[in-house]
Amino acid sequence: MTAIQLRFTRTGVGVVSPILLRFGGDEPLPQIPIQEPNLIMVVAARYTKGAGKQTQHLKTLWASGDISNAVSIRWSSNPITIRLVYYVWATTPLLTQQAVIGWSGNWPLLTQQLLTGWGGYKSIANHLLTSWAVWPVVSQQLKTTWLPVLKLQQTQSRQLWQHTAITERFTDAFYNHGGDLTQANKVVWGPRPPSYICSNDARPTKGVVTLRFHTAGQNSSGVISLRFSNEHNPVVCVLDDGGGLIWPLPDLPTVDTSKPITPPRRRSYIMQPELRCYRVSDNTEINIISANWSISRSQWGATVTMQCGSKGDKDLLFAGGIEQEFKLVINGYEFYGLAESFNYSGEFGSNSYTVVGRSSVAELASPHAPARSYSNATAKGIAALIDDELLGTGWSYQFDMTQFNVPAGVFSYTNKTPIEAIAQIAAAIGGMVYPDGATKTIHIRPQWTVTPWAIASTTPDVAAHDDVIFSLSSSPASTPLYNAAFVRGEQQGLEARVKRTGTAGDKVAADVVEPLMVDSQALRQRGTAELANSGRKDSVQLTMPIMDLLPPLIPGQVLGVTWQTETFKTLVDSIAISAQRSQDGKLTVRQNAGVLRCYE
Repeated sequence: MTAIQLRFTRTGVGVVSPILLRFGGDEPLPQIPIQEPNLIMVVAARYTKGAGKQTQHLKTLWASGDISNAVSIRWSSNPITIRLVYYVWATTPLLTQQAVIGWSGNWPLLTQQLLTGWGGYKSIANHLLTSWAVWPVVSQQLKTTWLPVLKLQQTQSRQLWQHTAITERFTDAFYNHGGDLTQANKVVWGPRPPSYICSNDARPTKGVVTLRFHTAGQNSSGVISLRFSNEHNPVVCVLDDGGGLIWPLPDLPTVDTSKPITPPRRRSYIMQPELRCYRVSDNTEINIISANWSISRSQWGATVTMQCGSKGDKDLLFAGGIEQEFKLVINGYEFYGLAESFNYSGEFGSNSYTVVGRSSVAELASPHAPARSYSNATAKGIAALIDDELLGTGWSYQFDMTQFNVPAGVFSYTNKTPIEAIAQIAAAIGGMVYPDGATKTIHIRPQWTVTPWAIASTTPDVAAHDDVIFSLSSSPASTPLYNAAFVRGEQQGLEARVKRTGTAGDKVAADVVEPLMVDSQALRQRGTAELANSGRKDSVQLTMPIMDLLPPLIPGQVLGVTWQTETFKTLVDSIAISAQRSQDGKLTVRQNAGVLRCYE
């Protein structure tokens, strides 16, 4: 709803309440002035009547004062003509002769009109029907008046106002739509030529926008004004291949809108590898030669190594002696990390600077975050314990497991950083930690998003085939198969046997003792993870590219594999991404996925 503000510009005299407000519409458009029709048009209009009534009309009209005045105004330069008109109209035999002699000198067009139309009633009717009463002729006449200049249109309109109603409507429509016609003339017709559209405007991303202040500010009060500039944004160019007014390159859906993500089968693939690095604080680009990124289900963050192009590039990641956050862009996909240390090696003619770091969630780990000891003094939800660790850090969390309440004094730890405490909570209930540096969100997910005994009937997140798989190797990773496990808490905990559905529960795994086992949901989730880790499995290593329809895999995803004559589903356990540049400048990007193929 939009508020209406009333502003009074002057003070009224003697005004008492209530005040009546009247809202009027738009002022009507001024009408086009139409001059008084001349004598010839009056005579022509009256001669369309029947023969018997023409004489009466003529006698009546010529005796009236209005017509006499009009004749006096039009022909005042020739008083003799006025007298002749009064005299001649009373005598019928002299009408034609007198009209030809008296009127031919004033208007040359009048002679032709009189010779054609004054000879008799039938000729008059035929002439009038042919010129003004027949619609196609009027239509043709109107068509010729749409193109000339406005002055000629107005003149032509004055001559047409005395005729059919259709003519009047056409004239009104022309004057009421002048703005639309002007706008139509400015439309450029024809296809656009191909061109590149380049811009450094910020491209909004989904999720929560987090503001990072890297420079300490002075204490101030009042409103804080934030100004965003596109000055340091990279320039991105998109090819517009031309065509009509419809955008030829519609926005593609995000990769998580279709399931499974399946790269198409082609005879050949055109790859344009990309490797870039930016400092997050000011978006300064850092020249790097190669990069490696790896993470697994058992890690709370990724490890990363980068070889910088020069000492100056390395120094950008440690400006002012402070470890800087960076953003890796590999084939269009972004990875956020924190530079923590560097190695230098040199020999005759060459120097090498290698930066070592971890995911940007390392801000919550040692040595960037202090360690502490903690014990929940009050009863809280399991997710609230994670929220306590992230308070004031700028990070948020997403809990994708079943929540439950934790009594007071159950959860405690000694000398741990926030991310280590969060990883302890996740592991206790059979979960894993995955950080998203782009949105600064920590995801708490089950270690087995799909259990081994249900993976065959699930829909994979990504489906890869042998056209995009460079290599595949497999080795056994089998453990004894269990179908039951005893899980129990400590002082305030519960105890239960978690059994796999549809089995006898006679193959019992080792007991699990965990303080957080205080709810049936906690027992079920931890017991499920223990049973899923058992059984016959294969550890499969896949080497694949990174492209539009084959994004970097994420630990915990279900990957469908089609290799030669086999099709099976696996769970992603680890992922390692490498981008290496050779001596001749050739860049090679690969992702090596470690997946688990389950048989039981």
